[in-house]
Amino acid sequence: MFSKWGLGVLLAVGLFPVAGVAAPGEPARPRVVVVNAVDLPDSLADIRAQLRTTLNDAVTKHGYDLAPEAGSCADRECLRVAAVSAGASDVLVATGGRNDMRGYRVQLRIWNVASDREDNAIAECNICAATQMVENVAAAADPLLDRVPTLHANLSATAAPLPAPTPATAAPAPALVATPAPPAEAKSNRRWLGWTLIGAGVAGGAASVALFAINGHDTDCTSLPATPTYNPCAATRTTALAGGIVAGLSAVAIAGGIVYLIRGNQDHPGVALGIQPFGLTLGGRL
Repeated sequence: MFSKWGLGVLLAVGLFPVAGVAAPGEPARPRVVVVNAVDLPDSLADIRAQLRTTLNDAVTKHGYDLAPEAGSCADRECLRVAAVSAGASDVLVATGGRNDMRGYRVQLRIWNVASDREDNAIAECNICAATQMVENVAAAADPLLDRVPTLHANLSATAAPLPAPTPATAAPAPALVATPAPPAEAKSNRRWLGWTLIGAGVAGGAASVALFAINGHDTDCTSLPATPTYNPCAATRTTALAGGIVAGLSAVAIAGGIVYLIRGNQDHPGVALGIQPFGLTLGGRL
């Protein structure tokens, strides 16, 4: 008579699915459930049974465990339920049936439940008998089942140890690098230089006007009255040449200031240049 502990162990072993049972350190052996969903008429029930036997033999020939039958449902969720119920790690699905060329077309698919990876193959013949279809399925199933280890790759690999953290080192202080002035500052410098030149030109223009105004006037005059033969003034001012030079320099300064304002303030709407009958007029704002 078994003790209650021995009976519990036997029940646990009987109920636990045997898929993938392996010695520690060895990869689990695949356990495959076959789903035969090929559409065949009832008159070909023997061919259906022969097809299932062929698929089962292909699984066992590769050294995989064969799980019990799981019906003929072929959609993804139904296959997942069938695999869990059968304790399978992989599902071999066969779908298809007659084609338009009086033959058969069968799609084979091997799907790994854990990795959700799959591979596919097709067995097709035209103007052929059902027995030839079974032979073609056997020929296509063998290389397809050879790919099961690829679908299982990296499933049991342990995570690589993380590298030991390196002590944090202080980042070197960035070198001081002179950066060019931003565009706004450059435009401001152009505006100030332009207005300075224009201001100097205006002042020079006023000076040239004064020089022209005093040109030809007498100087160092005495209080004696002038006569046709006597000039009480010792000298006469000749400032026309100086006035012309100052006027030219003033015009150059004004022109240079306008150029700086136009180049540095192309987006500045406050600069206006006008031509008048007696000269130029310039208006603007800083």
